[in-house]
Amino acid sequence: MRDEIRKRLMKMSDAGYQEFTASLIPVSGRGTLLGVRLPALRNYARELSKGDWRQELSYGEDIYFEETMLRGMVLGYACRDIEELFTYLKDFVPRVQNWSVCDSVCSGLKLVVKYPEKTWDFLQPYLNSGEEFPCRFGLIMLLNHFVKLGEDRKKISRKRSVTMEDLKGEEEKGLYLEQILQALDREFTEGYYAQMAAAWLIAELFVTYPVRTMRGLQELHLDAFTRKKAVQKIRESRIPDKEVKEYLKEKLKIF
Repeated sequence: MRDEIRKRLMKMSDAGYQEFTASLIPVSGRGTLLGVRLPALRNYARELSKGDWRQELSYGEDIYFEETMLRGMVLGYACRDIEELFTYLKDFVPRVQNWSVCDSVCSGLKLVVKYPEKTWDFLQPYLNSGEEFPCRFGLIMLLNHFVKLGEDRKKISRKRSVTMEDLKGEEEKGLYLEQILQALDREFTEGYYAQMAAAWLIAELFVTYPVRTMRGLQELHLDAFTRKKAVQKIRESRIPDKEVKEYLKEKLKIF
């Protein structure tokens, strides 16, 4: 089945897109990147998920970037048992060697929303792994599936705007807000992609829970690079107004 999957992926490859993607995604050798567009990969993953997907994922090592991406996408579409998903993810996460596979697959693992407590426990070894991409996997899972869980377990939205008046309000609450902040309360020494994931997570927290996150930015024991990138991402967002952005710059003495 592995040969059939590779032949199918090769047929879907696009040389021009391969060149473009290679400039954005660090992979170990350009020959390992076929250049298959994400919508085509998702469609193929849906197709595979309707068949004997366990057999199709039973082969060993991946050669191509798209094979690894496809493997993770199939899990998102096919797995309906949370414990089985965790078992497959334990095999999958060590295969992740770039931000694109990590982030695209994490966004599709929607089953975990039904089991936040079990998923939170499952993610702890990755959040504290000390390795760059396992750590990023844990952080991006928090970003996608935990940040917007309200105390009533219903999904909440980010703010439409954040003003100085908003920052004077009461601290917000979220189902996992304090636990997420606790997970961020350290230096991220695993590498650039873990640091950028932590910064992105903090920026998303800020536009969802601005008052509590503002205090967190002053109290978290972040490394200087992650703190700087978190503030930079917040200031690049359209949601905080100009006054809030200037306040961040002055208050945190980042720039």
